Amino acid sequence: MEKTKFEGEEPKPERTLPVEFGSVSLETLQVHTEIMKLHVRALACHSECLGMNADNFHAATSNEIPPYSNEAYVEVMQKWELVDKEGEVII
Repeated sequence: MEKTKFEGEEPKPERTLPVEFGSVSLETLQVHTEIMKLHVRALACHSECLGMNADNFHAATSNEIPPYSNEAYVEVMQKWELVDKEGEVII
């Protein structure tokens, strides 16, 4: 079934990359790769910490002791290589 074009509707331009891939240097691609790796680690850490927050919130609303301390959050950030052993941010 073919879609009909509304009267006066302009055709949408094709989606393209903001730059031509062939003009991007290898160095640029390597930097982009490293930034994306950092982004993935940050998202994974954030997701894990959200789960810990949910457990802590549930415990707090049930008059129980929250299972995760601040040190547990630091351990998760170290696991995902976002902070070092001294708690300094790694970028």
